[in-house]
Amino acid sequence: MKRIFPCFWGTLSFLTRYPVPTSSWDGESGTRICAAWFPLAGILVGLSPAVANRVSDSLPVFLGALLVVFVWMFVTGGIHWDGWADSIETALSGVEESEKERIRKDPHLGTFGVLALLSGVLLKIFVIAGYPFGPKDFVAVALWGRGILPLFLFLTRRMAPDMALSVGLGGGFISGIQKKTLVFPSVATGIVLFFLLGFSGTLVLLAGLPLLLIPARWVLIRQDSLSGDFIGFCVELLEMSALLFLGILRSHPLHASLSI
Repeated sequence: MKRIFPCFWGTLSFLTRYPVPTSSWDGESGTRICAAWFPLAGILVGLSPAVANRVSDSLPVFLGALLVVFVWMFVTGGIHWDGWADSIETALSGVEESEKERIRKDPHLGTFGVLALLSGVLLKIFVIAGYPFGPKDFVAVALWGRGILPLFLFLTRRMAPDMALSVGLGGGFISGIQKKTLVFPSVATGIVLFFLLGFSGTLVLLAGLPLLLIPARWVLIRQDSLSGDFIGFCVELLEMSALLFLGILRSHPLHASLSI
């Protein structure tokens, strides 16, 4: 039990901005992040935009979508958006290898970073406004973006085995991902997704996962290292693509016949 709760609180602190008892997870051994807790952290993140979606029923569609995205960002503290913007800016910078770390760690966003941030946020808003989502969909998307993340990082790293690991929480977590640590979060994510989305929804997310490895690798090989910023990029990539895939599925006439 002494190891379980520090891992839970450390993981929740790493992935969200929910208040956690700091003394329970940040001791002499440092912050502990465990892949096994990623699905639960995803569910906890997804509850907030799910509630916002229910509350927004009385609002105009666009304002409702704006509320959902704002609450989503508030729960995570925007930490994943920071990684999204920094990773894309570094990938598009075209500078020498020695300069990439400086660009990624620069607290000020350049043109590419600002455009990446605006494009990502607007994409989420317009997709949510344009497709019929329910509260369970937002729980599922947040779960997917975190529960399947260890597997996604493992596969991405296999596609760029020479990429260095950064010094810090992100690099330390990625270095500890092994096949045996992937089984529980991946299986648990799949099972919960099935109950939330049904067969067709779960299938479309799983089928789209290999496609996401292409842009993930493209961005990764243009980084200075595997870092916490890249983890944030992957979370947003998984969430945005899941919203798009599910939105298209929800509006497809065959969806009703495939759903369970």
